[in-house]
Amino acid sequence: MRRRPLLVPLALLLVAAAACGDDGAGSTESAPEEPIVYPIGPGDVVIEIASEGGLAGPQAASALPQLVVIGDGRLVQPGPTTMQYPGALLPNLQERPITPEGIQQLLVLADEHGLLAEVAYPSPDNVMDAPDTVVTISAGGGTYVHRAYALGLGGEETDPARANLQAFVEAATTFASSEDSELGPEKPYQAAAYVIRAVPDEPVTSPEGLEPQVIDWPPDASVRLADVGECVELPTDEVGEVLSQADELTRFVDAGVAYAITAAPAVPGQGCV
Repeated sequence: MRRRPLLVPLALLLVAAAACGDDGAGSTESAPEEPIVYPIGPGDVVIEIASEGGLAGPQAASALPQLVVIGDGRLVQPGPTTMQYPGALLPNLQERPITPEGIQQLLVLADEHGLLAEVAYPSPDNVMDAPDTVVTISAGGGTYVHRAYALGLGGEETDPARANLQAFVEAATTFASSEDSELGPEKPYQAAAYVIRAVPDEPVTSPEGLEPQVIDWPPDASVRLADVGECVELPTDEVGEVLSQADELTRFVDAGVAYAITAAPAVPGQGCV
């Protein structure tokens, strides 16, 4: 039976190790293990859990990861969504502080599941049009990308590697939404830029009879909508206000042409490629 991983705060691990340490001359107890090294910059991604492909396609400008842990001590993940229609153009991204000990918890968990190494994941042959789960971990002096097709939809019962990856994803996302003491309160994620995609699309009444609002594209924006194409990144101070006013039916007019836009806050590790 596979052992269920426990998320134990690093502080408790160190206390326990100290209790078993040197209690006099001649003690042979080993020292506590060194913490796992990880990058600590504000743009460094330590852990990312994302979904790519499937029936929804790439959606380069709006696809968001399930979880991002940033080296300077921030955890970013999607917040709740409502059933309101039309919904807001911008997705609800939330961030919360995470302590170095909290990051260590996740890295120790990843190590226990064999993810601080290169791993091959066989794909189930009886599942179609499913996305890839992509888990990226930068720690211990390396970056490890784990890509598994249709994770959670088949093959975990017979393949230990897929089972370990699925267990880590479930444990990490559960931890990220928990009241663990290594996590602080949530607040809206403040992005320095937005990643957008624009295609010409005239405003038309929706099947529900709703008239779309029409908004002028900021004249001082550094990129015109005709030049956006599949993906461009624009600073928040240029487009943040106008994007926040829009919903999914909104059309933007630039140089006399109407466009439909998809947009998402730029998160470290995400952007145009």
